[in-house]
Amino acid sequence: MMGTYTARSLLCLLTLLLLCAYSAAPSASAAPIGVPNLQQCELASDTSVTGTPTTLQFNCCLPITQNVISFSFNKYKTQKRVRQAAHTVREDYIATYTRAYELMKALPDDDPRSFYTQANIHCAFCNGAYRQAGNSSVPLQVHFSWLFLSWHRWYLYWHERILQSLLGDPSFSLVFWNWDDQRDGGNVMPAMFARNGTALYDEKRNPANMPPAIVKLRPGTTGNNSVIINQNLNDMYQNVVTASSAELFHGGAYRTGTDLSNSTVILAPLGGSIENGVHNGVHFWTGNPALPLIQDMGTFTTASRDPIFYAHHSNVDRLWDKWKYGLPGGQRSDHTDADFFNAEFYFYDETATLVKVNVRDSLDNSKLGISYPSVAADELWVDYSPVASTNGSAVAAALAAGVPSVGASPQNGTIALGARLAAIVKAPAASSSSSSKAEVLTIQGLQVTRDSFVSLNAFVNLPFANVSTATSSAEYVGTFNIVPSASKYRKLTANVKFEIGDNLQRVGIQNEPEVVITLTVSGTQPVTIQGLLIEFE
Repeated sequence: MMGTYTARSLLCLLTLLLLCAYSAAPSASAAPIGVPNLQQCELASDTSVTGTPTTLQFNCCLPITQNVISFSFNKYKTQKRVRQAAHTVREDYIATYTRAYELMKALPDDDPRSFYTQANIHCAFCNGAYRQAGNSSVPLQVHFSWLFLSWHRWYLYWHERILQSLLGDPSFSLVFWNWDDQRDGGNVMPAMFARNGTALYDEKRNPANMPPAIVKLRPGTTGNNSVIINQNLNDMYQNVVTASSAELFHGGAYRTGTDLSNSTVILAPLGGSIENGVHNGVHFWTGNPALPLIQDMGTFTTASRDPIFYAHHSNVDRLWDKWKYGLPGGQRSDHTDADFFNAEFYFYDETATLVKVNVRDSLDNSKLGISYPSVAADELWVDYSPVASTNGSAVAAALAAGVPSVGASPQNGTIALGARLAAIVKAPAASSSSSSKAEVLTIQGLQVTRDSFVSLNAFVNLPFANVSTATSSAEYVGTFNIVPSASKYRKLTANVKFEIGDNLQRVGIQNEPEVVITLTVSGTQPVTIQGLLIEFE
């Protein structure tokens, strides 16, 4: 009896010790991004991309306020509102919208609610003005990772509340620039933002892209309006519909200690398809290429100085909801990592109080009182069915043309892309375990200096594709748009991922042991990679 009791006691004690050791052990997921110390601010920087290369510095430091509170839904009850497409709102609403920005722009610069400070919020957290909490050697960055969508949703939420307060109208809401609408008029710059002399106008936009010019979601697109529209539809299909996982759509993990300015971090997170693709494309299309920074919209430092920025990001926010709830196959899931949920940010509310928020509370727009109308034109890109331009595998033709085989890093060394690179890449055999996984092309160790805008296109089964190849066919995989960045983030090294299973099936080469991958580069910056890998994830 005594022996049994002792054994049980020892077993309980051992179990307790193991539990304590487990709870005390460092976790791989225990370093969420925290709020920075606003009193420790440095000049933000950006590098000119036209003319003589020059590093420009900006004081984007934010006002220090006495009060800091944590967000809760009880504290910030909100009236439900529906954000409307900018090209559909009536003149009386445009007048109210214009008045809201007049009031915001009339506030003193040091007022946290002013348009000046509101624009600086984006500059401060995107161009290195603050350091990570818990690791002061690393700049804080809210682009290029899983933080992108949530941070910008919160940014819009507080910006909208301030405008409501200034108007005294809790029903006021932002509009969204419906640039993915290729049928009903959304794919041009909304007229309400193109009226010179109003508070919604920004003179630092590309003069060649004023209405009625159709938005080119992929920089470099050429052809008549019909050609542009078809390529826009395929960009939306590839960026949103086929990006079925959180990593592909949102971007990769970003934790305290991750340094996006460190060019040696090959596994550094990179933004998802929505950010790297059409989001960056619209920024570039709107900014003025004749100005040193392609400002205002063409660089993160100044983008939010243009009122159209907030309408642009309202559409990005709408597309996040569309990705989760409105695509075939049922609801899709955001990241489920605790470091994703618990990442924290600072914003100012309508009383100029500093508020601490987290990612978890941003994941359901309905709790924030925000919704978007059903957009009939979405069906064009949701149901887009790109037609293959090839018939059968192009591997034999590629071999005859001397196209090399390229494998996974590190067996290749460093490969310079030049204007294009065609390669034969091994494809994994499908199995029962891979049926629920995405087939992903990873461009490993892509490296570029972000001194100017660079656009990389990926194709399957087109060994002779070049920068002029149309992107409306099933062989087009997607685009990685590289926005010029501040000196702290100029050197980029990361893995770039595209879902290609849908492409391979449409072309009819899903069972081939090898496929041809072609990368084309538009831009003047040299781009190198370390390898190409296709696998199920």
